[in-house]
Amino acid sequence: MFLVYNVSMTGLYLHLPFCAQKCHYCDFVVTTSGSPALRERFFSALETEAGRYAPVFETKPFETLYVGGGTPSFFSLGELDRVFNMLRSRFRFVPQAEVTFEVNPGDLDAVKAEFLRARGVNRISIGVQSFHSETLKRIHRSHDASAIEKSFLILRQAGFDNLSVDLMLSLPGEDLDRVKYSLEKLVELSPEHVSLYELTVEEKTVFGSLQKMGKLALPDEEETLRMLSTAREMLKDNGYVHYELLSYAKKGRESRHNLIYWANEEYLGLGPGAFSYLGGRRFRGSASVEEYLQKIEKGDWSAFEEEMLTAEKKTVESLLLALRLSEGADLGRFASLPEGVSQSIRTLEEKGLLNQDHRRLRLTPRGQFFAETVFTELSSD
Repeated sequence: MFLVYNVSMTGLYLHLPFCAQKCHYCDFVVTTSGSPALRERFFSALETEAGRYAPVFETKPFETLYVGGGTPSFFSLGELDRVFNMLRSRFRFVPQAEVTFEVNPGDLDAVKAEFLRARGVNRISIGVQSFHSETLKRIHRSHDASAIEKSFLILRQAGFDNLSVDLMLSLPGEDLDRVKYSLEKLVELSPEHVSLYELTVEEKTVFGSLQKMGKLALPDEEETLRMLSTAREMLKDNGYVHYELLSYAKKGRESRHNLIYWANEEYLGLGPGAFSYLGGRRFRGSASVEEYLQKIEKGDWSAFEEEMLTAEKKTVESLLLALRLSEGADLGRFASLPEGVSQSIRTLEEKGLLNQDHRRLRLTPRGQFFAETVFTELSSD
């Protein structure tokens, strides 16, 4: 029997797992295979999966759609047309839905940009990472720095007025001056939104292997903190509101899709490796492209990974997610926190990492730099 979830505010995430090449830091579920047969299997499986969930959302439109990957912009117009037709035929979206599409600089031309606008995309997320061509080559990106400005120009000329940029700090070979240069170039382009990441070296990546062999030269912790502090100040000085731990936006341009995650609301994930959170259950069906294809082709809808959140666990998780936002957590919503968590909050306040003001609990500026420490201490209880 198909389980009908009690769905409130909802977002839809679509994972398109194909890339021209894999970045050295990437541990996402992706493939660099260009096989037409594999792609056809994927689209067929995706249509089956969407059909499986369509009845759940028959009377509930999505507020947001986020098309990520992988590299969605790597697909042909015909393939993308198939994707958008599939989504529109199976799901409903509110009239002013936020529709985000990820692109790599260099994948875009005017025709593809106009195509995306015509299909209802109204927000573009651009994987910039750095404005230094040598750094981009070092991390195995498929574009150089010149492609970034070209992509911005194409998108602006196509009428896109909501562009988001991903910028990564603490990359191999980068120092504070190089980060400042990237930030200056970013500010010149004036995207509406910026996501600022620090490099995380995952074990099953090229960088993970290099680090294990002692061959990965990264900025030290002190230099990384200087980079992050400088980036935050430069973005704030240029009109960006630091509304979430890693996110900066011009007024009214916050990511509505990501706010669903940070509010601990429900979402549906389609595609290999994509998580869904429905009815208090967080789950994904597969951890590789091939596993995804095989399971759907066999009609196997079992979860590869899942978790049922108790009321207490959801309360603590909602607190941690709220702390990511600059507005912090309304303690009126969290009157029934476990005693261990309440004690940890008091300890973190004494350490200057958390602060209470008018019944709102927030990370202090210092706490933002050591957010993972805060979250680990609170969740351990």
